[in-house]
Amino acid sequence: MEIRILGPIEIVAKDGPVPLPAFKHRQLLAALILNASRPCSTDALIDALWGETPPQSAAKVLRIYVSQLRKVLPPPARVHTREAGYELELTADALDAARFERLLEDGRAAACAGNAVLAASLLRRALALWRGRAFGELAYESFVRAEAERLEELRLNALEERIDADLALGLHADVLPEVCQLADEQPLRERLQGQAIVTLYRSGRQSEALERYAATRALLRDEVGLEPGGELRNLQRQILQHDPALAGPRRAATPANVLPTPPNRLLGRAQELEDLRRLLLRDEVRLLVLTGAGGSGKTRVALETARQAAGSFANGAAFVSLAPLRDPELVGDAIARALGIEEAPGEALLETVAAALRPLELLLVLDNAEHLGGAGPLFVELLARAPLLKLLVTSRVVLHLTGEHVYPVEPLAAEPAVELFRERARASEHRFRLDGTGSPAIERICARLDGLPLAIELAAAHVRTLSPSQLLERLERRLPLLVGGPRDLPARQQTLRATLEWSFDLLHADEQRDLARLGVFSGSFDLESTARICETTVKRLAALVDASLVQRVDVPAEARFSLLETVREHALDLLGRERASLEEKHARYYLEVAEKAEAQLFGADHGSAVERLDIDHDNFEAALDWFHRTEHSADELRLAAALWHHWSARGRPTEARRRLADALAAPSREHRSSRINALHGAATLAARQGDLAAAERLALETQRVARELGQARGEAQGLNVLGITAQFRGDVPAAGERFGQAATLFRRAGDRRGYGIALLNLGVVELDRGRFAASERLGHRALKIFRELDDTSDQALILGNLGLAAVARGAPERAENYFRESLRLAVDVRFAERIANALVGLAAVAASRGESARAASQLGASAAFRDDAGYLPERPEAALQERTEASIRSALGRARYEALVADGRARPWEVVAHV
Repeated sequence: MEIRILGPIEIVAKDGPVPLPAFKHRQLLAALILNASRPCSTDALIDALWGETPPQSAAKVLRIYVSQLRKVLPPPARVHTREAGYELELTADALDAARFERLLEDGRAAACAGNAVLAASLLRRALALWRGRAFGELAYESFVRAEAERLEELRLNALEERIDADLALGLHADVLPEVCQLADEQPLRERLQGQAIVTLYRSGRQSEALERYAATRALLRDEVGLEPGGELRNLQRQILQHDPALAGPRRAATPANVLPTPPNRLLGRAQELEDLRRLLLRDEVRLLVLTGAGGSGKTRVALETARQAAGSFANGAAFVSLAPLRDPELVGDAIARALGIEEAPGEALLETVAAALRPLELLLVLDNAEHLGGAGPLFVELLARAPLLKLLVTSRVVLHLTGEHVYPVEPLAAEPAVELFRERARASEHRFRLDGTGSPAIERICARLDGLPLAIELAAAHVRTLSPSQLLERLERRLPLLVGGPRDLPARQQTLRATLEWSFDLLHADEQRDLARLGVFSGSFDLESTARICETTVKRLAALVDASLVQRVDVPAEARFSLLETVREHALDLLGRERASLEEKHARYYLEVAEKAEAQLFGADHGSAVERLDIDHDNFEAALDWFHRTEHSADELRLAAALWHHWSARGRPTEARRRLADALAAPSREHRSSRINALHGAATLAARQGDLAAAERLALETQRVARELGQARGEAQGLNVLGITAQFRGDVPAAGERFGQAATLFRRAGDRRGYGIALLNLGVVELDRGRFAASERLGHRALKIFRELDDTSDQALILGNLGLAAVARGAPERAENYFRESLRLAVDVRFAERIANALVGLAAVAASRGESARAASQLGASAAFRDDAGYLPERPEAALQERTEASIRSALGRARYEALVADGRARPWEVVAHV
């Protein structure tokens, strides 16, 4: 947060300027700034706002203004109420005027120490803070005027100090126009006149220099009745005598650019470069470490950052490569060589380097420090001895040094990754052109390579011999293919495997073992899973995160981690004979996780169960694949049975049916209860997708296996699906009979949720029969059960059915309440089918009120969620949707209706939740 008064008064927060409500608020803020960090009386503030004629309600209005100002002031600024008035609390760096004065003093100190380069740099930064007259439109207010004039005087002082520094550097030709203009604007400032005279003289314009002296002397006599001061008179004498001391220094030589110039442009890093620039300009950031996986582009980002930031440092930026070093003791020598610092006989090298760096304002880039952990104390010592030095370090590992600021360099996003591939491909083969399938292939290549710039560049080099489509086919195994990098790069960067091996070699033996074991995970993983499967400690996992080989995953309220696919593949290669046993441990662990979550899906812990099943989706897939591949059919069946409800809720019925079919294909007499669950799931999903023949076959098989085991619950589940298929076929009596039988069996088995589902389905049958009151009674009985069970998903379903009954009974307000509550619960659990049903109901209510446009948008949103769910609507929803569509299409006309439906389809979750 920053408050600016060196120009129009304004507040700037992290996201940009904060508008002040009105002129009085700017006056109030100005008055508080003038008394920052000390109380300002109510009387003084009233005087500042209204002068000698305040309104009778001034004290009350002031309190209102203070309250409004508090609302817009971003932290850490605060307005405190004190006994006699108010006090503005500001941090030291929050006010631009305070920073200006500090830079001015630092610039003066540098000039006194003979460091004109640093003085000029500091003073330019101080002057760059000015945007106009101090306090802007408030500058002439009586309570502000004195401070505004003081700051304006300091600004002129800073200009004079900066001109002196430029003249000390031999820049008289560069500053001549500016100095003469300033001297004309301030004819009575003797120091400016003297600077103009010196600048003219050094530029070979002696006669003009003497004329300016004479004009200044005459003006001083006429305006103030005084002769020029001693310095101006001495300056005239030196000019007349051609004093050699007046000639000044020769123009300082521009230091050689010691930053390497990359052969091609940096792509896709605009945000990182802006972030790093801002960080480097902060006074407290003196050691900035760029971390990231091998091949993520840390060196390129560091070089471009240094190139852009060099102008903000008086002595620019310099680059030191540490990659060739193996001994931390040689780091000081490498820095000395890079900066041209010669060793002093009889003096320790650190003393020599520190002494040379002490007067310099320099950004020093130290590249590839990860393998030189012992050099950390040297970095800290240099920063302590050279107060104007800043270090920008690249390292695959966090250095864990005092004052260290860590900035992770992430892989490229999709669009810049594709652009990088194309540009490097054209550089490798100027005839490179994309065929019809080229762009999608490149996108998939970049995704498979995790967006790692090094991997993408290595892949792009192969376009000389392979098309993107052919290259994609061969990237099933990335590491062996990605060889042949540019020969001018270090060996560790010429192949992706060498890059990863370089990182791996930096780890301790137990960390190497842990990294290899972590390759067994697909997607992300948490602390418990790493401990249970890989026997990894938190400390060693943290070391792998610090080494940029394990990535933190941004998940609320949980620490989760992942490997880049390229790192994962390398880790699995390192695993060797241990791989099979670890994959089995992984599969069995996630079977345990899935079964535990499945048991919680329809109760109070529903939310946490769904989150766990969502976040570990990739690991469940890998576990299923392992069970299937190794013919552990009983465990495959258990896992598929545990997951089908979640797949269904997440709108993945086709995937769920395939997985269940695979698991059911292998005969197994173990875990017959899981077989019943899997058959029931497959039957339910087939029915919901309209595959009624398959649904009936699977439901009958569910009944058969359940009868063999004497399991009433399983038999009821089969009957329930048979009731659904009868309903879809329009056989209402058969549906009612089967749902009634299912209800009896569920009740006998003590399955309250199953009984509630059967009641719900019987309510739908009553809807089909036109018995709406009976449908509502059954619905409320089911709702009571689901609420007692804390079953959010099924509450959403039955509320939707109750809404259908209320619509049929001509009670739109009651129907709307049911549908809105159903929608709220369905959105909470992200159940696409339930959301679609609720939106159809709300559309019907809106249409009944003549709100046709709203209804059309809601039908569009419903269609989008129905597509996501992959299910057919049941008979009551289908009939209601058909009637509603016909009504609003007639009211709106086809074109308007279709446009509104399309708009509804595009609605995000957040909008749908508040329709």
